[in-house]
Order: sequence, then C-alpha cells, then structure tokens
Amino acid sequence: MKRSSLAILFCFLLSACIFDPVVDASSWDAYQRSMAAIRAKLSNDDLRRFDVALKYMFVETTPNIATPTPNLILARLGPRINGESAATIIQNLSIRLDSEIAQSETRLQNSGDVLGAVEIGSPDYYWRRSGYVEQPVIEFSVRNNGKFPILRAYFRVVLTTPNRSIPWATQEYVQTFKGGLEPREKQQLTFQPRGDWNDKQLKDMPNAELKVTVVNFDNANGERMITVDSDSLDFKRKVRASLH
Repeated sequence: MKRSSLAILFCFLLSACIFDPVVDASSWDAYQRSMAAIRAKLSNDDLRRFDVALKYMFVETTPNIATPTPNLILARLGPRINGESAATIIQNLSIRLDSEIAQSETRLQNSGDVLGAVEIGSPDYYWRRSGYVEQPVIEFSVRNNGKFPILRAYFRVVLTTPNRSIPWATQEYVQTFKGGLEPREKQQLTFQPRGDWNDKQLKDMPNAELKVTVVNFDNANGERMITVDSDSLDFKRKVRASLH
C-alpha cells in the first residue's frame, strides 16, 4: 500500500514536470497568472513565436482595435486558446496558416486566366496644365476580352525607372463602368493621381515607365471575381515564416 502511494506521488510529480502550463481564460487574473507561468518556461525564440501567434490570432478577429481591453482579450482570444499550451497554440496556428496559404495560392494561380480577360493598353503618365496649375495625369485603355460584362475593375498603378527596385509612386485605382464594360468593348480611362505622383521631380523623367495591372474586377452582379486578397496572403506568409 505504501509502495503504491509512493508510485502515485512519483507519477504526479513527474507529470507536473513534463506537462507545460496552459492558458486559463476563466478570468483576467487567471489569464495573467497562466501567461506568466507559460512565459517563464519559454526560451527567447519560443517566446517570440508565442507572441507572434497571440497577436495574429487577436488581430484577425479584431482588426481595428489599437488598444485592447482585458474583457475584449478574454472574449475574442480566450475561447481560442483556453486550456492550450504555448507549443500547441503555435503549432495549431502554423498548421492552419499552411492550409489557408495553400488554398489561397491555388485560387490565385487559377485567377491568371480570369484577369487575362482584361487587357490594358498604352499606359501613360504625363503632366497637363490647367490654367496656371500643372497636374499629373494617368491615362490608359482597358478592353474586355472576356465573355461577360464587367461592372467594376480594380487596378494597381506603378511608376518605375530602369535599374531601380523601388517604384517612384504607386496607387490603387477603382473604375466603375456606367452600363458595364461589355465583351469586346474598349474604353479610355483618365484620372489625376494623388500623393507622390504630384512630386515635381517626376515630371521630367525620360525613362519613367508606367505599369498598370488589373488586380480584380466585379461581374455584372457586383460579385468579386477573385476572392483572394493578395495583401492578406502576403501577411499570412510573413506570420507563418515567423512561427518556424
């Protein structure tokens, strides 16, 4: 009987040493205590990965909150990590991101043919005088080579020069076509860019090249044709890399 009790006690002490502490989200005090216990056992690298995982999981559920309150943390993050160790939280997020990234990349690869239906022609960046004021202008043509009408198109406009890796100016531009852009229809688009495009030093660059790409478009029903957000995908890639 005595040996049995000693064995049970030994197993209990051994399990306490083996098993990592877990998150307790039952209250804010319990959450803080459990976090302190978890952090105390982590190496510097594991602590960095743990913090990355927690920040990402909170931001993806509450993207517009700059300063979260304890109640908000418990409400949004608590149910997702309660009872989990740091290693499990990091591993589960890493596996999920691997799956989400793979799915997005597959959809993005398949989107090439869809975006190819919109043809960009003769992109041009120049300055035009209006009265006493000179203003930059961006102009290009867009043609619908697809089989269905386009209600709205989303463009990325970039001004570059040869042998320069960083562009001089970039801008996202959205064009809604009144009555739609029908198959085989072509329109000329002209607009005044903002921000860096208004820098006077860009006015007289002979080697400047304007690049216009289509990043997405809506069909006649207003449905987005490409459901992958490239910025979100890049962010997930960076987070996944930080977890490894």
